[in-house]
Formats: sequence, structure tokens, C-alpha cells
Amino acid sequence: MSDDVKKILLVDDQPEFLDVARSILTILAGEGWEILTAENAGVAMNMIPQHQIDLVVLDIHMPVIDGLQFLSLLNRKHPDLLTAVLTAAVSEEHRALCLSRGAELYVHKPHSHDEWEILFTSLNALVRFKPEDGFRGVLRRVSLPDVLQMECLSRHSVLLEISTREARGHIYIHEGQVIHAEVEDRAGEDAFNYLLGLSGGEFAQKPFAEPAQRTITSSWEFLLMEAARQRDEAGPQEDAAETAGESAPRLSKSSTSFFTRSTQLIPKPATRPEVAEFVIFSSQGDLLYQWQCSDVSKRVDFLEFISQKARQLGQGLPFGQFESFEIYGNKSRLVTQMENDHAVFVRTDLLPIDTP
Repeated sequence: MSDDVKKILLVDDQPEFLDVARSILTILAGEGWEILTAENAGVAMNMIPQHQIDLVVLDIHMPVIDGLQFLSLLNRKHPDLLTAVLTAAVSEEHRALCLSRGAELYVHKPHSHDEWEILFTSLNALVRFKPEDGFRGVLRRVSLPDVLQMECLSRHSVLLEISTREARGHIYIHEGQVIHAEVEDRAGEDAFNYLLGLSGGEFAQKPFAEPAQRTITSSWEFLLMEAARQRDEAGPQEDAAETAGESAPRLSKSSTSFFTRSTQLIPKPATRPEVAEFVIFSSQGDLLYQWQCSDVSKRVDFLEFISQKARQLGQGLPFGQFESFEIYGNKSRLVTQMENDHAVFVRTDLLPIDTP
């Protein structure tokens, strides 16, 4: 079998859906994919090393070990394996949880031929751009600003199709530069900022096609910074430390926001720190020690998310390996420390100093 053939593993507890999905995707992929199936996580875990799987596509609602638990397990045992989630019931809460646990895509199960073609295009783009040694993680993670940044840093030429319930638009990237964006009656930087301001949604990578006109000349760095600024001005941001505790994926909405707002997040000098929460996990995500932690599972999700982002930044930029991450808020400070065999999570409240 050719080395170019991608091995795709479909995991779903419904054998009828597996048969349909394998048949349709086999027709669409031709000889480019070898498709295998598993009806539960246990069978899938045995097949992954045996068949050297490139991409796992799994259902979120499965008995015994559900999709969320399976994603966490895959992320620990096979951190470089590409994963995508197919579900019949899409929700923003589940989307955030899946993406924080390593899923590259979160999409609804297709119901028509067009939807199957869109799914195949998205999965094929994902597995086709699986990075080689030295660029591992370049296209991993799912926020739109991250995808744009990695495509531009890699000097790719690609068409990104962004779809939400509100709109469908396109961003054209040519040799690492954003040259055009369009959505409904908007075009250029206006369309670009609108698309990056959308909440949730899906994207698909398609082959580059020359747009009818090139409407953008600004650098992609400026475009991302400007889009982040406009998002900030559109509505008040939650305190960063509180956001981390509630839903870690929202940190990835734009890492640029942290850089542009960092001077505003420095705590006021008239405060004193007081440790409010302290947790230690093993590298496998097992709890070793906790003090005043109200929700251990959320802390695991957050540390997994930070670890993934740290790997991505360390491999995509010449900064070396990241070992710690800090967030400053008006009322609290969050520090994570990541070692080879454990990770530490510390939340400190910033209490006002009483003045006479």
C-alpha cells in the first residue's frame, strides 16, 4: 500500500452509521484513504498502534467511555494523533470541551450528499496537512486566529471557508499573506474583521483560487491585532482567570487579545496576594494533590489546553519549550507550571490593602 494513503478510523456505537459513513467516504476519497471502523473506544485504542492511524473520527455520545473521555485518553496516549468529532446534536458547550481536549474539528453528522462532501473536504484537508517532523503542531488547534497565523507563518496558499449559523464567508491567503475576505455584502478588511468576530462555527481548508479582486494589502500580523482590538471594543471581556476556570477553550478565541491587553491586566499595586486554590496533577492527568479546588475536571481540561498551546508555540516559534503560563486579572492571578512528570495550577486572589 502506498505511503500516501491515509488511514482513517471511524468510531461510533451505531454499526449502521459506520457502514454508511465508510461507504460514502470511500467513494469520495477513492484510493487516497483506507477506512477502518470501531464500535467502541476499547477496540479503537487497540487498532490505533496496530494500523498506524492518521486520523480518528469519533462520535461524542457513546456508552461506557463517551467521546469526551475518549478524547482525553487519546490526547494523553497519542498526543500527535489527529482527531475530529462527529455528532448528531451540536452544542457550543460540547464544542468547547471537545476542542479543549484536542479535537481538530467538531461538526454535525451529514444528512445530505452536499454535507458529506463538505465533511470529506474538511477531513481531507486536515489529514493532508498533517505536519512533518520539525513542524509538528503547526496546524493543530482550532481557533480561527490560530489557523490564520499558522497558514501565514508557513507561507501557504489556501482558501478558508468559514461557516456559522449567521453567515458563510471566505478568507483568501496567498503565499502567507491575506489578500481578500468576503462575507455577504462585506469585502476586504471589513469582512475579515466580521468573520473573526463570529462566535463558534466551522472552517474548511480548500485549494487556493484567485479571488475576483484583491482587497487587502495590510500584513496578516496587523489584521489579527486589529481584529482582536475590535472584538475587545465590541463587548466587555471577562476576567481572564475567571474565564480560564469556566471554559478553557475561550482562551484560544484569540491569544493576540492577551498581548494587546496585557498592560490593562496588570494588577493594581494596592493589593496583597492570597493563595485561593492549589492543584497538582500527574502528566497523565491524575490528581496528586488539591487544596480548595471546587472542580478538578475543569482544571484538568485547562492544563491540557495550556499544554497543547505551549507545544504549538514552542514548535512554531523560536522560543524553546514553555514551562509556565501566567494570567493577570483585576481580582486574581493564575499561574501554571508544566514539568515532564507533573503540572501545577495555582490561583491567587488579589485582595485590597486596607489604607488608613
